[in-house]
Amino acid sequence: MLRPLSSLLTGDPALDGDRPLALGPDGPLGWGDFRRQVASWRQRLAAVSDGYIAIHQPDVNDFLACLWAIWQLRKTAVVSTTGFRNTPHIVPTGGDRGAADNGIASGVDGSIPAIHRQAGTALLLFTSGSSGAPQVVGKTLVQLDAELTMLETLWGESVADSLFANMVSHHHMYGLPFGLLWPLARGTPFFTRTIHYAEPLESLAREHRLTLVTSPVQLQNLPDNLDWPQLQRRTARIFSAGAALPATTAARCLALFVRPVTEIYGSTETGAVAWREQPGDHSWHCLPGVVATSEIGTRQLRISSPTLGGEQWQTMADLAEVHCPNSFDLGARVDRIVKIGGKRISLTAIETALASHPWVAEARLVLLAERKERLGAVVALTAEGNAVLIDRGRLAINKCLLRHIDRCVERIGLPRYWRYVAKMPTNSQAKTTADDLAGLFIDERQSRFATVIELQELAPDHRQLTLHIPHNLYYFAGHFPGNPVLPGVVQTHWAIHHARELFAGIGDFVGLEAVKFQHIIRPGAVVTLDLQWHRERSKLQFSYRSSRAQHSSGRILFVPAHSAGGEVRGR
Repeated sequence: MLRPLSSLLTGDPALDGDRPLALGPDGPLGWGDFRRQVASWRQRLAAVSDGYIAIHQPDVNDFLACLWAIWQLRKTAVVSTTGFRNTPHIVPTGGDRGAADNGIASGVDGSIPAIHRQAGTALLLFTSGSSGAPQVVGKTLVQLDAELTMLETLWGESVADSLFANMVSHHHMYGLPFGLLWPLARGTPFFTRTIHYAEPLESLAREHRLTLVTSPVQLQNLPDNLDWPQLQRRTARIFSAGAALPATTAARCLALFVRPVTEIYGSTETGAVAWREQPGDHSWHCLPGVVATSEIGTRQLRISSPTLGGEQWQTMADLAEVHCPNSFDLGARVDRIVKIGGKRISLTAIETALASHPWVAEARLVLLAERKERLGAVVALTAEGNAVLIDRGRLAINKCLLRHIDRCVERIGLPRYWRYVAKMPTNSQAKTTADDLAGLFIDERQSRFATVIELQELAPDHRQLTLHIPHNLYYFAGHFPGNPVLPGVVQTHWAIHHARELFAGIGDFVGLEAVKFQHIIRPGAVVTLDLQWHRERSKLQFSYRSSRAQHSSGRILFVPAHSAGGEVRGR
């Protein structure tokens, strides 16, 4: 039975202390434990005078307990996928320093735009920024309950008695309702860690039926060597949102899971509004209570939904062909216009023109404020285009593509700067944001390190780090054109960097020993870095491996800190 969020906030007597709320890495978490966590957060936050508190907790259970405490105090939670330090409009101005150090920020009351300073707003979120600067969106508990009711009506029976496994961030209007609030309201347990890669699903499936809340990014990178017969038997339903699922990926998922992926369409403003299941279905079907229409002339999709409240309509950023009030086909994104030198320039038109060239698989344009308001083009090339890039170089490709679009673009609107990538950068929502694109043109904003997903201590001098290799890594530029791989020298540098953070007493680097680079590491890979520090010999043993291959290994030699300048012999 689906319970309103307001009844859960005030304490539903049907939920006793022993009833399981969630599953963590160390075992079940009961409602009694959760209520004690909420009480602890409520005590810490009660002294905060602001009506708005920004939170960014990576752990699902910590996030939920903090959110619950904020709501019980009748305050508004401010949530962002990037954390409050990078969120527009929300700038910490001091407040509780201890709170800020633990993933919350007070002192944001005066930074909230007036339009959202309304009674009853429980949650403020931000749009993804895929078509410009992120915008703030307010939600009430009534609006959140309306979305959960629609999900339960359609899919409640199919997800019964399953464990919700969230593979996307819980800081936006897909991961939050689907992966956290829905199982909470229906009394179904959820896993308290975000699952960043597919391998942990095997161990969870041994004990539980799974409902997967995922995105095209994860589904496009499913490994072949999982225990798929078990996952076929133990997967209740698979949800995907953030971007359209490619037809080839949908077909592969159907073969692997022996069930279709349920794709979700919506926005931060509307929440979920429609669904479909490929490969047999290309049209989108409205959720219960949702009505679709299109604007006359522009064909821009308009949505009415219980999640909007009242009789409001929301105009979406997509063109659509509406078949009937509850079914539609999506077209292109709405044209994006920027002004350069007083001229109105269509970014969508330039992207479409570039994509028509046989060398271009995908193109995205971004206005670069730091470079005198000129345009930058980020291009993913086809196999043919990559071959030309390797053979003839970047400047030759630039000239050919500029000639290709010259007739349809005013000269002032021609891209001035170019970046070639293996794949467009995406965030946890599978969105390519303007900020991510702009970052490719600013060396200082490109990542020099992989993202640490998980750290395990296997012994006092033995650690394992799970790393995600970002597509916009600084070291991929020029290594190699059209076919980026992670340089071996970067792999050894990362091993030294993390070892210095994890082990005490590492001296100065003096050399390498028995180093092997067996298989290349590409952008987007998830790899395990194994580090063993042999203190008595001042040697660091490292290896990189993934579910697909052993990538590299070797030993790194150091001068012990107490004998700097002396001779060191390997053995």
